[in-house]
Amino acid sequence: MEGNQKKYRISVLLDMSKNSSFVLNSAVELAKRVEGSIEVFHVKPTTNIIKGDSQLSAIRTLNQDDRSTRAEINELISKINEKENLSIGYKLEYGNVKNRVRDYLALQNPDILVLGKCRPRLGIFSESITDFVINLTNNTNVLILGEDDKFHSFEDINLGFFGAELAETNLEVIQDLKRDSKKPVRHFDISNEETSQNRNYPWHKTVSYKFRKGANALDGLVNYVSRTNTQLLCVPKSGKNFMLKPSPIKSVIRKAKVPLMVLAK
Repeated sequence: MEGNQKKYRISVLLDMSKNSSFVLNSAVELAKRVEGSIEVFHVKPTTNIIKGDSQLSAIRTLNQDDRSTRAEINELISKINEKENLSIGYKLEYGNVKNRVRDYLALQNPDILVLGKCRPRLGIFSESITDFVINLTNNTNVLILGEDDKFHSFEDINLGFFGAELAETNLEVIQDLKRDSKKPVRHFDISNEETSQNRNYPWHKTVSYKFRKGANALDGLVNYVSRTNTQLLCVPKSGKNFMLKPSPIKSVIRKAKVPLMVLAK
């Protein structure tokens, strides 16, 4: 099985918090669904390790931390390998988190990046790692998992997507997620238009929910996503204003109470 070429390269950005086991297990379920390979990536800020230490003491502390962190990652991976036929590799780096993540994504260019939604705040503008990654990537689909998400399998998933446009590459990812499922895909949109154009999608059925623009439209949409038991909401990253305030997509990412897949351009 592992000798075969996988369709998707999946990277999992872990912070080794209590949510990491859930994030990695979800990535494994995703890999099984879409035929993907998995690599874990973890960055340890060196400032947290060597602050206030002498040079020799800092080196010792860093070596001890390296052994401890690698043991923790290996234990997490081993628990999954006991029940799954997957070869999961990992990379551990030290330094500035944003810089290391940026360099890793530029070098690896994964098809899908998986990470937790609740991330430590970084930088003078309090930009989270989630925001940083979404701003940084164009060709990578980003799966965002919150701490409160109850999501354990991609089998026969209730899938939805937000917005008026889907690129051809977006269609392919959704198709691979749906595969043989006959469940309809739910489409959520906010628009001033009275009627929407009918579009043929390459899956069994699409059910549309349209909300008129207004002060409470987004809150209503987000609540309806949960009420329809949508388990994964796909958000296409398209348009120049994706991460600017005029775009409702950024607010959907903030407010949604279900796992999100930000689809590559």
